[in-house]
Amino acid sequence: MDLFTLRDLRVRLGERDALDIPRLGLEEGRVIALTGPNGSGKTTLLKVLSNLLAPTSGTVLYRGRDLASLPPAQRDEVRRELGVVLQSPYLFRSTVEGNVSYGLARRGVPRAQRRTRARRALEIVGLSGFGRRPHWALSGGEAQRVALARALVLEPAVLLLDEPFANVDAVSRSVIERVLVQENRYQGTTVVFTTHDMEQAYRLADTVVTLFEGRVHEGSMENLFHGKVREGPEGPVFDTGTLVICVPPGREGALTAAVPPETILVSLSPISTSARNTLLGRVNGVRERNGTVDVTVDAGDTIVVRLTERSYREMDLKLGMQVYLIFKAEAVKL
Repeated sequence: MDLFTLRDLRVRLGERDALDIPRLGLEEGRVIALTGPNGSGKTTLLKVLSNLLAPTSGTVLYRGRDLASLPPAQRDEVRRELGVVLQSPYLFRSTVEGNVSYGLARRGVPRAQRRTRARRALEIVGLSGFGRRPHWALSGGEAQRVALARALVLEPAVLLLDEPFANVDAVSRSVIERVLVQENRYQGTTVVFTTHDMEQAYRLADTVVTLFEGRVHEGSMENLFHGKVREGPEGPVFDTGTLVICVPPGREGALTAAVPPETILVSLSPISTSARNTLLGRVNGVRERNGTVDVTVDAGDTIVVRLTERSYREMDLKLGMQVYLIFKAEAVKL
């Protein structure tokens, strides 16, 4: 069942559309990653889901209820189910325990219960014994964990986090990852977070939603290109200005294209194939993943290719090596 359903959602900021999403469903009880480059609309979408930003037009359903049409009392009930952690969390001029228990005090929870629940939340995020520490004595990673504890102490049904792993130390990153997975697995909490790290997104999330220029894009964040479809000598092509890629017919007017990294064949020499796209480039980066290797190739634009570890070793690819990238027109997502 979808926890959030977006229909014809549009958010306009200034002179541009920050979001333009005809339809999107986010399933309850999942860990969901929102990915995309800077300016793609990740944070804007998270704010809409958090009920912090009203869309310019369209509908946002939460458990089947239209948020915009709810009376104030019911809208407040929905807000109480949402735990929000911003990228640069604001901490009150108080102790760590005072920050964590603030929401409980606003809800009228007795002092003794507030203290017990705050200490439990701090223990979950690995900050036992930090209760009396002043807010200014925290590192960036510790402050992020305090903000997470402040959300967890309210026992939300949904956790929404904007770049929770950005600008934090390795220990805090590991703790936050563990907490999000555990809250989902053992408490049934739906977790929605934004991230630039695709490896992290696919490792932690059940569902990955990729945004590009305010639109939901099929496929991953790698190999997203902006351009337009035009007619070439042998059929339709997608022209970025630096790359010309053969594409399937019937998608005139498309402005973005993606080539999934797994669909690209790498060769050290030209080969005879029915695939209509063959690009020449040079290897300029290698990154090992869990069981695979991402090879970055400069072919006019940067293109990422995902290989098995065995294929990578057998090809003995090295930085600066010239390679051919081969993929079918049907592999291009428009």
